[in-house]
Amino acid sequence: MIKALVNEFTENTYIINEKKDAYIIDPGSKIEEIKEYITEKNLNILGVLITHGHFDHIVAVNDLVQEYDVNVYIHELERDFLFDPNLNLSSMTYNKFIMAKKKNVITFNKNQTFQLGHETISIIETPGHTRGGVCYQYKRVLFSGDTLFKNSIGRTDLPTSNRADLERSVNMLATTLKDNTIVYPGHGHFTTILNEKYENPFIKR
Repeated sequence: MIKALVNEFTENTYIINEKKDAYIIDPGSKIEEIKEYITEKNLNILGVLITHGHFDHIVAVNDLVQEYDVNVYIHELERDFLFDPNLNLSSMTYNKFIMAKKKNVITFNKNQTFQLGHETISIIETPGHTRGGVCYQYKRVLFSGDTLFKNSIGRTDLPTSNRADLERSVNMLATTLKDNTIVYPGHGHFTTILNEKYENPFIKR
């Protein structure tokens, strides 16, 4: 099951579960909403998966670690974002974000996978929006973070962004994933790979 929560930055937080085991992807939503859903479904949180380190995708991380003592998984090139408000962009807000518990941060590369019931969550490296940005593939669903949006792509005017890398990343997704893959982005509405092949101006045909 996939549950989506949206915060004031119109960022999408996802909770995916098989029976009672669950992962939280990009917890930018208010912690109260996340906890309410976890309690309602009586979920066992296995960990927090981060697509990239911008503050609107991680603002609930410290609260989740405090409440559930879970590990936070992030690409090895993205780890510094959790501890640097200038990288995670929270320096531009009233609440600077710094990860409180370093011991709960686990870094990975593309070879890492996560088990959820009988299903495997795979990592696809998609640098461009940030240097260590990733997507997570689960069944026929792609959680794309700020790499791929419906008919668009993420910004490339931010620290560690690279336009050429991002365009390579989205075109790689379009050519390697099945057309019926459902894309759940970090912002906005869901889409499919087939739709993006025809409607996204950044994907080459």
